[in-house]
Amino acid sequence: MVDINFLRGLPPQEKDEADKLKQKDAQKHQLIEKGLERARPDLKGPQKEKAKEILSQKVDNPNAAVSDKDIEDLAFSVAESLQAIDDELHPETEYMQWIDDSQKIIRHMTDHDITDDDIKEREAFLDNLDQRENDLKVYIALYQNSGSQKAKDKLAFLQKKLAKLLEIRGVIEASTKSKEEAKLQQKLDEREKFLAQQYYQALEARKKQEDEIFFSDLEYKASLLAAQTVIALAVLDQQTKENQLRQQRLQNYMQKRANDMRLLNQVSPNQQLKDAFQKQQEMIALTKVANTSQQHGVFNEEEQIRRNVCGAVLEYRRRDKEVPEKVLYKLGVKSFVPEYSMSEEILRRKMAHQSQKDIVERINELRGRQNTSFAPKLKIQSRENMQAFDRERFLAKMREYQK
Repeated sequence: MVDINFLRGLPPQEKDEADKLKQKDAQKHQLIEKGLERARPDLKGPQKEKAKEILSQKVDNPNAAVSDKDIEDLAFSVAESLQAIDDELHPETEYMQWIDDSQKIIRHMTDHDITDDDIKEREAFLDNLDQRENDLKVYIALYQNSGSQKAKDKLAFLQKKLAKLLEIRGVIEASTKSKEEAKLQQKLDEREKFLAQQYYQALEARKKQEDEIFFSDLEYKASLLAAQTVIALAVLDQQTKENQLRQQRLQNYMQKRANDMRLLNQVSPNQQLKDAFQKQQEMIALTKVANTSQQHGVFNEEEQIRRNVCGAVLEYRRRDKEVPEKVLYKLGVKSFVPEYSMSEEILRRKMAHQSQKDIVERINELRGRQNTSFAPKLKIQSRENMQAFDRERFLAKMREYQK
């Protein structure tokens, strides 16, 4: 049989991605057919094929409105029958097993030189998670076609499980070398080991937070370290093949985590997810701003300052220190169009009953402005100079803080 991807002349990497999508699509149809056989064994021949086709369309476009009550009931019953199979094979301890397995993989991939068995173990685990992700997405899409309260409860449970799966997969992809990287270099440097340790600890904390649905603070802190690694790897004289692969893996990881948050928020809109998504987007933007010299092949003092400031912002975030908005505006990471209203900030910090003077001071603090009330009247600076961002002063303060 002629391979259409070969005829299109796709590069090997794109061909692999196309093959994976084709395989996932086939698995989705097989899953729907299995559910139909259990839920509606009375459907045969053309009727069964027609039902399979309709459900496949609903899964491909879960946001489409359902007007047919029979289709709605069929989607729900198929989803229930599939989950019954799932429960027989995978009890609710599946998530805890994922954590144990992923911690074992991190240990094996970072405790000594990476072996072929270590690589196979990692790849097999990721393949299994990909399959489970595909299954859960089919269940979610089918339940979304039902407006019943029972379906909503099922959706909430599945969203939680999918969020946990995506987090586990992200941890493995961020903390361990890919197959191609491991083949090039079996040893790990200290930065790789430290990053893996942070993700390992984030997983350990998750064992005590199994009811938490979304993205933990420890994972966010580890991701900030991953972003700092991407910036560090952008130094031009360090661009070995191995470093290029590591940098690309971490960049892909950060973008996939942002996509995860977007996906889960589409299933069930949630303010926590929106906040996490904004943090992730800021992190991605900082790595892009810091690495502009790598993209256009020019490196000068201004590029170095910008890279240092981006790294300092990431470090401030990791230490839970506030970053003035003025810095983010200057870097181009934050738009001058407000991403949230100041009233939300005031409510979040319970400032609603404070005086107008206190609120104005807080707004100026968030925007990186100096408080002119403490300056001698004859030496008050102009508005333009007062708001100017002094990069050298910022870096000096950062170095002083790090001491």
